[in-house]
Parts: sequence; structure tokens; C-alpha cells
Amino acid sequence: MADHSAPAAAPADLVSLHEAEVVAWLKQHPDLLLRHPDLCDILQPPERRSGDNVVDLQRFMVQRLQGALARASNVGNELLDASRQNLSATQRVHAAVLMLLEAGNFEHMIHMATQDWTDLLEVDVISLCVEGDPERMQEIATGGVVILPNGAIDTLLGALPALARDQTEAAEWLYGPAASLVRSDALARLDFGPTAPQAMLALGSREADKFQPNQGTELLQFLAGVLGRSVRAWLDLPQP
Repeated sequence: MADHSAPAAAPADLVSLHEAEVVAWLKQHPDLLLRHPDLCDILQPPERRSGDNVVDLQRFMVQRLQGALARASNVGNELLDASRQNLSATQRVHAAVLMLLEAGNFEHMIHMATQDWTDLLEVDVISLCVEGDPERMQEIATGGVVILPNGAIDTLLGALPALARDQTEAAEWLYGPAASLVRSDALARLDFGPTAPQAMLALGSREADKFQPNQGTELLQFLAGVLGRSVRAWLDLPQP
């Protein structure tokens, strides 16, 4: 049976709208599809070009999809690279901790942390910084251990447990003769116990973007925590 029902009425503002007017409006607003990309899903494109005056919407939509696919691929590659870098950093930190457990004495452990760790952690210089009077503590200021004036660590870190800095000009009092090499670094508090002076682990790199302010410092804090506990154990210092 034939359907004699009346077609749905067009909106009042579209009753007098003609194709020529739509075409004219589109010519005045060529960015319509950029502002409303969802229209690509409902418009019917021509299958091929039929003349110089015909725009190939099918090619436009294919190029748009190719662009979206390329962007998604780039994001995926960036995430994959970041995952690989995080895994590599985690493995290096774990290896550094295992190395520390093999120390035969306190001096050997300090040498590992300030000398051997540089290659393992892929940095150029490591300093174990302790606040105090330089004259009274001069005997420990050797082999990567440096004495900082009281309050220096709070000045550098503020209330943070760790901090990464890029494009920095390192101070000689922090890295000694190697300071001229350092272009970025990472700093982390060391906890030697309630009766010990404030201390800090500093890792410096000649690469200006090796460490960046927006990167996480959880692995660095973990490494500093292990080093602090090792120092307390070797020196039999009170626990925090």
C-alpha cells in the first residue's frame, strides 16, 4: 500500500533556502568543514573529479583521515619512547642500588655513589653534599663529598624532596672542578637521621636537557632514600 502521509515540514527559516544560496554561503565560509569536521561523516563526496570546478571531498576526507592517523602514530611513538626511557631509568637505578649493597666498607660505598654511579646513571658528576662548617669537616670533603654552608640545601630545594633543573649554570661549590661541565642537574635530599646535618645528592650532566623541571623525581627520591639508609647503617646513626 502506498504511503500517502505528508512529508515532514521544513523549518520556517529553511523554506525559502535555495541551493544557490547554500552554495553562495559556503563560498563565503570556506572553513565550514574545519569548524564542523563531523559533517564529513554525513556528506556524500564525489567518487572522482568531473571537472576543474568540482572539489574532491573524498580526497579531502581521505587526507584528513591520513593526517589524523599520522598524528595518532606520532603520539603512540612518543609514548613508546617515553616508556622505554622510563624502563631504562628504572633498570639503571635498580642496578645502582644493587651495587651499593656490595660495598665492603663505608669509604667504598661513598666511592660507589659518587664515582661509579656516574657511568651507571649516565651523568657526568655526582656530589654527596653535607651542610656544616668547612673547617671542622674538611677531612670528609674528598672523593665527591662536598661541604655546603648551613641553609644552602633549603635555599636550593625549598620544601621539595627533590628537584630537576635544566639550562643551569652549576656553582663550583656544588660540583667542584666539574661545575663548568654541568648544564642540567637533579638534586635530592638525603636523610641521615635526626642528629645528622642536612645532606643532599646532586647529579650533574653536560646535556642541557638531561634533567628537566617537569620530569618526575620518584626514582631519584628512591635512590636518595637507599643511599641515606646505607649511610646510617654504616655509621650506626639513629633512625629518623
